[in-house]
Amino acid sequence: MKKYNVYKLLILLLGFPVIAGYAVYKSWTLWEYNYSYFPYLLAGIAVLAVLALLYYAAVFITGAAAKRAKSGGGVMLSTVALVVTGALLSTGVWFAADKYVPPILNEATQYTITYDELKEDYEARGIAQAELLTGFIEMNVRNGRLSPEKADLYREEGYGNNAVRELIANSFNSFTYDGYDSFNGMLVSLADGGRLTVPVLIHLLFDERSSPSNGYSNYTGEGRGEENKDAPLSWSILDLQGGAMTFSIDTDGLLPADYGEVVDWLMPALFGESGMAEELLTSVNGAIASDELLGAPIYVSVNYADKTLTVSIESSGGARGVWDYKKMAWLNSNHILIALLSVFPIRNAFYMFGGLLALTGFAVGCVRQKQYARGSERR
Repeated sequence: MKKYNVYKLLILLLGFPVIAGYAVYKSWTLWEYNYSYFPYLLAGIAVLAVLALLYYAAVFITGAAAKRAKSGGGVMLSTVALVVTGALLSTGVWFAADKYVPPILNEATQYTITYDELKEDYEARGIAQAELLTGFIEMNVRNGRLSPEKADLYREEGYGNNAVRELIANSFNSFTYDGYDSFNGMLVSLADGGRLTVPVLIHLLFDERSSPSNGYSNYTGEGRGEENKDAPLSWSILDLQGGAMTFSIDTDGLLPADYGEVVDWLMPALFGESGMAEELLTSVNGAIASDELLGAPIYVSVNYADKTLTVSIESSGGARGVWDYKKMAWLNSNHILIALLSVFPIRNAFYMFGGLLALTGFAVGCVRQKQYARGSERR
């Protein structure tokens, strides 16, 4: 009877469509910030479509079986099959994903991005990854590796722009083969985070390294000029580390109190702007950036204020248009990560509302029982 078909349709609308609607709603932030990664953003929708296909196939198959059933028991078996299918799609699939995907992700990112981190706040990670791309474009518009005349186009198209996409790959390859892989031994692994101490820094700045020979270049600025922009580029350990290293020395107490005025006069003269230390620091920078050391320019600045001498050492990575090595690795694989992130709203929607599939499956089964299990209505 038609009324039973209407009942079943209304019940089914309370199941999968509700889950899908919530999943799409929770995907909006990720899409808004990472729209240039289309079609990778569709990975989550593809998973949702496959699950919908499986579920509605189960609805039609069990419906046909219930219609052909010759007893109430047969209708009940089809109901059980639909309920079990709903439970498997809403929980079983995701239990399996939570078990087998984390090791793959951890291994691929060397535990720099974990599955648990994405699971807990995929939206924040999606925004952070979008900012990596935006920042990369801005850095390279400033240094001329991306045409300033096309800056608005790069910002609009993002990863969808061929020049941006190629520059990301080129930068990461240069960073990897002529940077990270050029360091000998295991000490380079100590350059991560707070383990980069002064002795390790000095060792990695002046240690023998493999010569760059892969030709990943296309760098301008930093004194390279048009004539040698295609030469392989060297990177320092500070480029791989990113950011700046800062050391502070409290000068109060270095000399007796009677000499305090001398210190206050001497320090600015030595380390202030255009002070005597500037020429020395320029020489140090030149030595570190020499071809013999396969080095890269670094920026050393010294400031004296409030009886505190502060030394800051900063890499040239920002001027060259790269993040630190870890972030560049993320940016280089951003499209894959965005595809994975797009699945988390789907996962969470099923975990939150997946029970609806079992409930609506049971309710549909009850309607089928009324529709097909009575002899008068089967006619």
